[in-house]
Amino acid sequence: MEQDLLSSVLARLHLRARVYALPSVCGAWQIDTTDHPGAQFHLISRGTGYLHLEGQPPRALRSGDLCVFPRGSWHLISSSPTPRGSGTWERADLAMPYTSLICGEFEFEQGTPPGLLDALPDAIVIPSEDVDDRFGAVLRLLADESLHIESGSNVVLDRLADALFVMVLRHHIKRVGDRHGLLAAASDKRIASALLAMHNEPGKPWTVASLASLVGMSRTAFSARFSELMGDSPMAYLTRWRMHEAERLFQDARNSVARVAERLGYETEAAFRRAYKRVTGRTPGSVRRNLA
Repeated sequence: MEQDLLSSVLARLHLRARVYALPSVCGAWQIDTTDHPGAQFHLISRGTGYLHLEGQPPRALRSGDLCVFPRGSWHLISSSPTPRGSGTWERADLAMPYTSLICGEFEFEQGTPPGLLDALPDAIVIPSEDVDDRFGAVLRLLADESLHIESGSNVVLDRLADALFVMVLRHHIKRVGDRHGLLAAASDKRIASALLAMHNEPGKPWTVASLASLVGMSRTAFSARFSELMGDSPMAYLTRWRMHEAERLFQDARNSVARVAERLGYETEAAFRRAYKRVTGRTPGSVRRNLA
């Protein structure tokens, strides 16, 4: 099967999704997850609630609705359109009407790749009626597994949450689209092909001319379209991607700075060190020491 841009990025960067809470709540309740600062999601698997975002009116939620926060922005979910002070929840009395949620987080082991989440809004709310059959199947499996906890359920829930992240990105591309970033580029076959080539062979001596030739565009048209979608010139993006790859390679203590520099196409270690410091604000040596 032909590799696509989004799959290549996600596979290389080891997405890890984790379901961290399965609250069932009744009466007056609210859930504040500001102690989980990373990318988060909440699925209303039963019942209703209200989503509160900074500077926006409350939004009603019902069973099957999904809320995703790509950058962990502040949010609160409650039983009322008027929330109380601090976030709390109480275990539901199942003899009363109650709401059940699935709360989880997304994390990239190698850090967020350049351009992946840049264009996403702070909050994505996907009503149950807006999902296609495959997306809906993942949501139903998540809800069903959370209601019937058995041996291995934690692993099943986490792997379903992995699939959920990809489904959210697909849904956003199809329904909303993006004007810039990797998600926008994924919908442009020629720019996606150029990015895929850079990702797969970051050490190759790419130039604007060689990338443009690869995808059948003129240098001027390729450079303009790439910059429009990615917010960076092709060579600036390549440098950022190389530095992201460097951090992944540094996870292996056997990779010296010189070896990483060579693998990423730098003729000298000094040139790599300068580029790394310019892009990340850190030295390669300090990163390797912190990982030791």
